[in-house]
Amino acid sequence: MKIKTAWNLKLLYKSDDDPQIEKDLMKIERTCLDFERKYRDQPFTASPEALAKVLREIEELDRVVDGQKPWWYFTLKTHLNSEDTRSAAKATKYAQRITQASNRIKFFGLAVAKIPTEDQKKFLTHPALEPYIYDLTKIFNNAKFLLSEGEEQLNDLLSQTSYTMWVDTQERLLNQQTIKHKGVNIPIVKALGQLADLPKKEREEVYLKISLALKSISYLSEGELNAVYNYKKLLDERRGFEKPYSATILSYENDERSIENFVSLISKHFKIAHRFYALHAKLLGQKKLTLADRNVNIGKIKTKFDFPTSVSILRSIFGQVDKEYLTLFDKFLANGQIDTYPKKGKRGGAYCWGMLELPTFLLLNHVNDVRSLETLAHEFGHAIHTELSKQQPPRYQGYSTATAEVASTFFEQLVSTEIESYLPAKEKITLLHNKIMGDISTIFRQIACFNFELELHERIRKAGQVAKEEIASLMLKHLKSYLGPAVTLSPNDGYFFVYWSHIRKFFYVYTYAYGQIISRALYEKWQKNPKYATEIKKFLSAGGSMSPEAIFKSIGIDTSRASFFETGLRGIERDIERLQKLYSRF
Repeated sequence: MKIKTAWNLKLLYKSDDDPQIEKDLMKIERTCLDFERKYRDQPFTASPEALAKVLREIEELDRVVDGQKPWWYFTLKTHLNSEDTRSAAKATKYAQRITQASNRIKFFGLAVAKIPTEDQKKFLTHPALEPYIYDLTKIFNNAKFLLSEGEEQLNDLLSQTSYTMWVDTQERLLNQQTIKHKGVNIPIVKALGQLADLPKKEREEVYLKISLALKSISYLSEGELNAVYNYKKLLDERRGFEKPYSATILSYENDERSIENFVSLISKHFKIAHRFYALHAKLLGQKKLTLADRNVNIGKIKTKFDFPTSVSILRSIFGQVDKEYLTLFDKFLANGQIDTYPKKGKRGGAYCWGMLELPTFLLLNHVNDVRSLETLAHEFGHAIHTELSKQQPPRYQGYSTATAEVASTFFEQLVSTEIESYLPAKEKITLLHNKIMGDISTIFRQIACFNFELELHERIRKAGQVAKEEIASLMLKHLKSYLGPAVTLSPNDGYFFVYWSHIRKFFYVYTYAYGQIISRALYEKWQKNPKYATEIKKFLSAGGSMSPEAIFKSIGIDTSRASFFETGLRGIERDIERLQKLYSRF
């Protein structure tokens, strides 16, 4: 099989000037206009039968509108090249056109939301509406937070300039930043990825250059964060959300009180992270750590995992768990749906991005190390989840972010176990250390981020705006909360907020911690009984047809119990104890 390592965007359009782009845009505009003309001011909520008829029709409409292929094509191009201003401009222009078109059908959802409370039970129990019960339940639950049609339309349009353009500008500027190291200009994103492999002195020098580079553009981040946080504040106030995170938790279909308790529980167990970093310092032979030392390996994993090797390992794993996963993986590799290697101007990090009725694409920055392999497994876990969810009707193909990170970290866990067979004894210890380090980051670091973000929102809501120095100071406070006394921080470390994209996505970080603990439970169940793979596939195929809590309960996992999460945390403590014992033998 020939492997393609660059995106084949011809899966979307033949070229930037493909006439199909304009045809697709016009189809979206025409379809929305036709629906509006047909149903605006019509009594489609007068009876369950009337509503069912229109719901079937709007499901077909969603296939046309939700794909947003023209915008998506040009957005993906900007992720490959941040200097591609032509594509960025087109993405913005087309996003506005699609938003304006989709605003024409907004009246429908608003009308459904206005079905009187006393009539809702009649609709939710009628046989004609049985396929739509969960969707209707969400609409009814969200009803009190909706604005008027005109206000909703205006917000959709203003979000492009009040949020999207701010965040995109920040990201493009960040991706263009470089530092000079050994006479070579290195993108910041790449330098951060290589930091852990550098000797102590060199690592500190490089990290200082990175932090100063971040500080140098913090003036823009200050304006950006104040702008988008105030935008969210005004919107939350208008909708009636009492807390900064309420809208996010509702949109992810989680129970707010349960997530508050979850965040509180993890925060109370930051001592587990403190214990790890104290051990981390000891294993590195240091009395204290700096932030530059946070992800440093206790030893080198010299074993390389180039992309073909990584592919071979994942093919073996997917074949063991479910043959359909292997088929999907091969399809992605052959079709050019994975952009593999880093390059100047390319967006940093990694992601999986899928749209209704359209191909799913993965972005990687593979550098032939073990983490690159784990990232590939993580992102393709998202891809499997996305593709299996397409078995659901369009209304349920999207899934909660709270379930998304369970899928990705489960497959990451699978590959971490498989990697051990490729490594000598000392490297296996390093692998265990790195696994724990990843768990600490995914669970405790992300909850620290949640806490930081919450306090920043609260300060901006009280003061109107805050200076970059105050944001940096606040970040230091919350970094210290989970890193503990073993880590010494410098004032410049606080400017990492410039890089931390999570805080632009409004509290979604809790889903990483939530997902990581649940995925550990899935993995343990699968280890004990490989036939549990059937239940895991059931979860991956559920899409958004149920709440996250209901999906997990259907496969034997009760996330309503604090004891469930405490069990997961004790598992991390056992891993730390195992690491300590293993290392003492060498």
